[in-house]
Amino acid sequence: MKFKSILALVLSFSIVGASAQDTLSVLFLGNSYCSVNNLPQLVQNLSASAGKTLIIDSNMPGGFTLTGHSSDPSSIAKISQGNWDYVILQEQSQIPTIDQFRYNDMYPAMGDLKAMAEQYSPCSKIITYMTWGRRFGGQQCDPSNTYCSPVFSDFNQMQDSLSSAYWQISENLNIQCAPVGESWRAILNDTNLVLHSADNSHPNIDGSYVAALTLFSSIWKQPSLGLTYNAGISSGRAQYYQQMSDNVLFNSTNDWNLYINSPVADFTQVANGNTVSFSNLSFSNANSTLTYEWDFGDGNFSVDENPQHNYVNSGQYDVRLIASNCIFSDTIMISVQIGTTGTNTASENSIHVFPNPVQDKLFIRAAAEHRGTHFELYDLLGKCVKMGQLDLDNFSLDLNDLASGIYIINFSGNRNLSFKVIKE
Repeated sequence: MKFKSILALVLSFSIVGASAQDTLSVLFLGNSYCSVNNLPQLVQNLSASAGKTLIIDSNMPGGFTLTGHSSDPSSIAKISQGNWDYVILQEQSQIPTIDQFRYNDMYPAMGDLKAMAEQYSPCSKIITYMTWGRRFGGQQCDPSNTYCSPVFSDFNQMQDSLSSAYWQISENLNIQCAPVGESWRAILNDTNLVLHSADNSHPNIDGSYVAALTLFSSIWKQPSLGLTYNAGISSGRAQYYQQMSDNVLFNSTNDWNLYINSPVADFTQVANGNTVSFSNLSFSNANSTLTYEWDFGDGNFSVDENPQHNYVNSGQYDVRLIASNCIFSDTIMISVQIGTTGTNTASENSIHVFPNPVQDKLFIRAAAEHRGTHFELYDLLGKCVKMGQLDLDNFSLDLNDLASGIYIINFSGNRNLSFKVIKE
């Protein structure tokens, strides 16, 4: 995950986890690159095969632009229904490659549609649907030939322009990007498979399936590998497409803002006798307003941002904080020792994992009793990418060889612990 600033998460006896709903509503605004092979239906079918419920609606007139959608009565009516978890925006296939239209039409329209979606439903999140280049490249011009793109020598050169356009506006607006065109590129450069239809522009069923896989994972934040729905494509080829799409979304150096809406829950505490003051360090990179739920471990709760709580009895309490951004939430639990004299900020017998997010080296600080504890670091595909044993009180783990994304580090010893680690 890419963050504008780095905050350290210092966790003591913590369990961290993120969650989202299993039923989501999605509005598709695009054109024939969506309507050919009924892309929204493909994404819905993939979701069903994963045990998810996707409620869909769409407006996909042929040749439509995002500027057209921003003033179209049908698109406005669908947006104004509200309660969309996601609005997926797909620009006309040539516009992003022509500077005149990229900067004066596409980018302003993206901003207008984002504002409109948030006006009717503050929890609506935008996903930009990156399209793909023409099969053989070529120059792209408006109908009057007044404004044109460069002459693209092939698919890859045109894809460079499209990818740049979609990624730049996604970064500018702090929104997610579904890199469908990059999934196409990975497959086309790896095989002789054809994803274009006979017009060398629109997708055949394979191309639409690849697009649906990337959108599925962008919506649900989970890999597509292993899904049984194959849209009539052979199971072997469908599995290959799943693997390639997952590699682009989860294992590339670009995180495509996949987790930009996901909050990170964190807090510190100062205990003075039986009274504990909690300092909330939770944040979201999308600059969203977060809500909070505290469970103090003694049957008492709070929704305050920085609560203070008085414990009646001495002892150890597991304090849980859930930080939420609409459908996204993150949970952290920290053990607090009550009844000691003076002030403490953490349990004496603790494991600390920091900094988090991390760029290169992850440091693990553990009390002596945890020496010899085994650990495994897993990626989101469930693959163990690092393992080892805490042989020192202060231990470092080199993550330079890992791609950006979210990982889970598990410790197995006197107490089993799990931490979410965000690699930039």
